[in-house]
Amino acid sequence: MNKKMKKWLIPVVLMAVLALVLTSLASAQSKTTVGYIEKQRLQQELPQYQELQELFESKQAEFNTFGAYIQTQLNNELAKLEREKNAEVKGKSEAEVKTIEAKYQEKAEKTIQSYQQKLDEENERLIGELRIKEEEIDRQIRKVLEERANKNGYSIVLEKSVVYYGGVDLTDQVITALKK
Repeated sequence: MNKKMKKWLIPVVLMAVLALVLTSLASAQSKTTVGYIEKQRLQQELPQYQELQELFESKQAEFNTFGAYIQTQLNNELAKLEREKNAEVKGKSEAEVKTIEAKYQEKAEKTIQSYQQKLDEENERLIGELRIKEEEIDRQIRKVLEERANKNGYSIVLEKSVVYYGGVDLTDQVITALKK
């Protein structure tokens, strides 16, 4: 071999070795261990989700009671406005009656909007309470999954609905840990 070929051969061999090392490192890193959970089973079997369902039903009943109260208050307020309008229109001309009716229509619409806002605010408050409880359950599940993943070398944990093939079902482990 001449000197020119030797100079050319050394970089080529080094590049080939480097490529081989990088390929083996990449393939070692690409071997991920995937776990998955069945969220639906967790929701069916965990007492925390049963408590969340009971809380939901309680909050729904609370909202229905509040809604009935608001509806009664609104009806009373609208009836009062109607009485006031009827008293004010007595003895008025047709043009004055139309003006008075328009004024009371506007008052009625504002009253309805006010009560609707109260309903919306109460709904948001109750939904917020449910959301806090659900987030607490999710944190518990994530904590258990993180512990299992670190202990058993799972590099990723997904919901079963997005796993088409492979992976290890961790659902029973989560249920067992959270029932303790």
